[in-house]
Amino acid sequence: MQSRCVPLPVSQERDESGRYQESMPLDAVLELFPDTEPRTTSEIAEALDVAQKTAYNKLEALKDRGDIRKKSIGKLAVVWWRPNPPEG
Repeated sequence: MQSRCVPLPVSQERDESGRYQESMPLDAVLELFPDTEPRTTSEIAEALDVAQKTAYNKLEALKDRGDIRKKSIGKLAVVWWRPNPPEG
């Protein structure tokens, strides 16, 4: 049986300038990495129910923060993984 990530709720509230507010904290995205198994941007986008670009931006932010790592596996393909998932 293949496990599937449950989509996280996304707020559509706007700030004072009319732009959408940040509604998905990075830690919520990080929860999609409970183990060291690599995941694609598409898998994360589907689990979050967001565009691939949005998922990619969140994943890059997590990488920059040092929470996950990224590896190119082809000309346009990358995978992401959490080298030190929480124990439990």
